[in-house]
Amino acid sequence: MKASALLKIIQKDIEGYPIEYLRNKVTDPRYKDPLTKKLAKYNSRVYDEIYSTVITDDFDIKDDVIKKIRNGITFYFNKYSGGEDIQKVFTENISLYLALIAKKPLHPYSENKKYEIYYSNGSYYCKSRVKYIHDENSLCRYCVCKNVGFMDLF
Repeated sequence: MKASALLKIIQKDIEGYPIEYLRNKVTDPRYKDPLTKKLAKYNSRVYDEIYSTVITDDFDIKDDVIKKIRNGITFYFNKYSGGEDIQKVFTENISLYLALIAKKPLHPYSENKKYEIYYSNGSYYCKSRVKYIHDENSLCRYCVCKNVGFMDLF
């Protein structure tokens, strides 16, 4: 499948998502967990990015990779969260966009190496990737992040 075709599918799949609810989590005092707020902010920005992206140099994406990512998200939701179908569809499509089109981490990142996921010298790094990459149906194998070397952990 062409990346431009996948982007159109992603845009269509998430068009009914209540994005204002997600945007409001960032400032809503009921959500005290900083990670929840950080994820809401990141995913809100990615949502906007999806609709502003124009692919000028189209490229192929293997259908099997798309299917594996979708299956990994389904596995995760079935095992850990259940959740609403609309949230699963949103998460699935955000993940497809980030991993296959934008080539960005699946989780929020910083340019500060103290954070779990960070950007440095033109690459993304994840301190936990090495720990989770071998988990059943892990999406880490599709994420652009590199493993962090031992010395970079400190």
